[in-house]
Amino acid sequence: MTTDKEQLRKEITENIAMQAYFKNFNQYQVDDFVDSYIRNKKRWLEYAGKYITYHQEAPLHWVATASNHLPIIQQKKLFDVQCLWRAEKIELPGVIICADFRVWEHDILNCPFLEPISREDIELYAQYLLRENPDTRCCWGGDDDWQKYDEIIKAYHTDNENRNFPEWYHFYNGQRGTGTYMALPDIRGQKEAVYINLANKQQREEREKDPTYLKPEPYNASKFLSYFDATQTDWFVKTFETKQVQELYDAWQWKTRNRDKEEELEYYIHVLMDADEPVSMPANYNWQDAIKQAANSFANKKIAETLPEAWEQYMMKKQMNIAFSSETDHLHKAFLDLKKFYEELLLHGRKLSGEPEDFNF
Repeated sequence: MTTDKEQLRKEITENIAMQAYFKNFNQYQVDDFVDSYIRNKKRWLEYAGKYITYHQEAPLHWVATASNHLPIIQQKKLFDVQCLWRAEKIELPGVIICADFRVWEHDILNCPFLEPISREDIELYAQYLLRENPDTRCCWGGDDDWQKYDEIIKAYHTDNENRNFPEWYHFYNGQRGTGTYMALPDIRGQKEAVYINLANKQQREEREKDPTYLKPEPYNASKFLSYFDATQTDWFVKTFETKQVQELYDAWQWKTRNRDKEEELEYYIHVLMDADEPVSMPANYNWQDAIKQAANSFANKKIAETLPEAWEQYMMKKQMNIAFSSETDHLHKAFLDLKKFYEELLLHGRKLSGEPEDFNF
């Protein structure tokens, strides 16, 4: 189709049906309408083509989103299994060191020793979404360190400022009584630590024997310079720049002070703008929090509604033995490399301790 304005105008002028319709209106109105219509039609022809697929597939959007949440269901099962394995309560095929769980974290739908997702699992996760209203921006099943054992256990037992205990894990524990797994001893992890520390100590001693080796200086916060440290940047500007630059810097800081919040809110506003039904806004003294709550509530409701369809697609793949792909395949490969590194370190530690170079310990 042509996007030339004159050609588009000619098509209207020569269209008998259109011209007959325009005779019902004032010529001034017709001219104004045609000008606006041509301008917009040109936009439709040039840019709207890419939206056709999106518009046609809009009903499938929430099913695809729900599919992204299926791995989260399995992450809690894997973490429970990790707790049992570390406590030497169970053995798992193919699992030989703790690092194996980080590998399976990023290929979890293909994990062979986990029970497949059940209808009961789907119903429980839907309850979690609707009751807890988690932040959908932060739980798409990406790099969330679901199997980072030490940090998660510490967060469970203490008010750990480094990370929070996953909300889904907390809800799951409460519903299925699996909180006792969090109290199991880390027998296997402690055994591995002995060999890893031994190997690291030996390698460190070897490096220090090298006459060219430079021992790293102890960390000193006062000697660490970073442009992203606002305090340091403020001091630098006020100390070395002219008064004019300082004023410009202050103006820039004031204007961009909410940039991070704006970028964050874009996600929630996008969710609400794409809503195909009215969405109520909760009462909140902070309008930004109200937008987040409304977007999360709507998104979690849609995900809960479409989980059964996403689960049916999952089960079809399982029954046909079709492997699952993942958006975190690059992390799966990275942790395979990390696992190999720890295997070599453990075997070296075993050798140094005069024990067989295997993983039977």
